[in-house]
Amino acid sequence: MSAQPVPDWLVPPPDGFTADDLDRLPDLPPHTQRIDGSLVFASPQKLFHMLTVHLLGQGLRAAFRPVCGCGGR
Repeated sequence: MSAQPVPDWLVPPPDGFTADDLDRLPDLPPHTQRIDGSLVFASPQKLFHMLTVHLLGQGLRAAFRPVCGCGGR
């Protein structure tokens, strides 16, 4: 198994990437973020992760229901 070549755009400029660079860089993966001049690539989430986040949200909503009877509005 051989290593994949690294694209030239993956090497950051001396001052880091700018927000405009995100629009100009070719073939960026979806959901790429720029944090402190560096590119951060989000990995795709699996069904287990989505289910866990959903159940956590439901549990938090159930634990912190409004006590005023106003429905949280």
